[in-house]
Amino acid sequence: MIQHSRVVQWLVTGLVVAVTLAVVLFLGWLRIYHMSQSILQEEAARQRDAIERIVAQAESTLRGATPWVGRSCSEVSTSLQAAGTLSPYFRSIWLVSRGQLYCSSVIRSDAALNMPLPADLVPMLTGTRTLLVSGTPYVRNTPALALYVPTSATDGVLGFVDGIYLTETLHSVKSSDLAWTAMTVGNVALTSEGPRLESAGVATRGAQISLTSEHFTTSLAGSPSLMRSLATSQAPIFLSFGGIVAFLLGILTFRHFGPAQFMRRQIAHGIKRNEFKVYYQPVMELATGRCAGAEALMRWHHPVAGLVRPDAFIPIAEDNGLIIELTRSLLRQIRNDVAKGALPQGFHIGINIAERHLRDTTIIHDIERYYGTLNNTYPMVAEITERYVIRDTAAARNVMAELQRRGIETALDDFGAENNSIGYLKRYDFNYLKIDKEFLPVTEDDVVTRNICDSIIHLAERLDMTIVAEGVENEMQANYLRGRNVTYAQGYLFARPIAFDELVQYAIAHAGTGLTAVKTSTPTRAPLTSLTPRKAG
Repeated sequence: MIQHSRVVQWLVTGLVVAVTLAVVLFLGWLRIYHMSQSILQEEAARQRDAIERIVAQAESTLRGATPWVGRSCSEVSTSLQAAGTLSPYFRSIWLVSRGQLYCSSVIRSDAALNMPLPADLVPMLTGTRTLLVSGTPYVRNTPALALYVPTSATDGVLGFVDGIYLTETLHSVKSSDLAWTAMTVGNVALTSEGPRLESAGVATRGAQISLTSEHFTTSLAGSPSLMRSLATSQAPIFLSFGGIVAFLLGILTFRHFGPAQFMRRQIAHGIKRNEFKVYYQPVMELATGRCAGAEALMRWHHPVAGLVRPDAFIPIAEDNGLIIELTRSLLRQIRNDVAKGALPQGFHIGINIAERHLRDTTIIHDIERYYGTLNNTYPMVAEITERYVIRDTAAARNVMAELQRRGIETALDDFGAENNSIGYLKRYDFNYLKIDKEFLPVTEDDVVTRNICDSIIHLAERLDMTIVAEGVENEMQANYLRGRNVTYAQGYLFARPIAFDELVQYAIAHAGTGLTAVKTSTPTRAPLTSLTPRKAG
């Protein structure tokens, strides 16, 4: 018997469940991560927009002051002071001429200044428009954002946005979802944690989102509470989903590696590796002792389990659709055997067909393809067991009628073993009726079984069907059948299933009068043609 490992089944199932849960949880983590990134992206955009509004307002004010550049401070001082006072965000506004600060909004004097541009602001004369500075000319150690609008190579308007506005803006954007926010210009950063400048590399270390604007870059990092809150809200969903998926995949895996599916795969591999071999059980003509035919039976030579009996694999092959390929393998081997021409002419070959074969005409085409005109010399009998419940009776009648039209005789096998016997005789036309061995009398005194068997024989005679008795094991049963003119019998009394070479010897030894082999050499296979109908018997 082919052994199936329950340990492997459970281990693989457990592995599939564990991997499924791990994958679902990983996908859940990715989902939470992307949700957090989306939230941070929105917060970063909000932060950038808030600072951009401050910068845009300040730039607009500075552009409004550009017509005053080059004019004397006494002429524009009042206007400059008004602009610095009434415009939001500014700490001071300066006019620059030839690289010198010459007029300020914070000094109430008409006299011009000649203050050199601070060294840290010199880059503004060469193209830099925005700088974060640690202080302004009159307010030291208090950060500010310097903005410059040039009017010529050496002239322009310089404004300082008070860093307190920027810090408060950064701090207002910060929420429970954010650990910190920062604004970076060049290599210097201002953060939500306080009004002081820091190195950009230090201040923005660990930033998760950074957005670049024309004048600055905003950065932020999420707080641990953000991931915790998202995990708390999403975990039940993913755990439930993962549990359901893992459970379903576990069931599928457990079934896939179950005994039936294990056998299905073994059968499929066995067909590919030609492990299934045909054996023939002789069918004897009781009146003459002639071997009139044989029933072709499959035996599985498994490389590990050895010889596997049919009842261990035929039902599984039928349930999984493998019976079609198994029957094709049977037909190919029968063709290769009988095409040798060593059997007596007229020797019948019986094959078993399953309920699946009766749903369409595949079996008809397969017999014609693999057996062809050999049926004219060695008539084939298609045996249908009454143990099957035929689902589509119309299709089955069509298949059986087509088989007989092409010269393939049909037999009702295992008659009396189930409750379908009389119904099958009513619905379908059979050439042979095979009596199940359970209805053969075991002893001379087995009156009940004799009466049942007598009734079956009488019924078959009334229906003009040829009778074959199965499972004949002793001479008493053979004599009983002869006495009732039963035509054929098979069973261990005559021979067990044997290989083809043994069948040839057996058939010749029990050939009777006037029977000779067709030929001794292997013929060339004839082309496929429609088969001529043949009367049963």
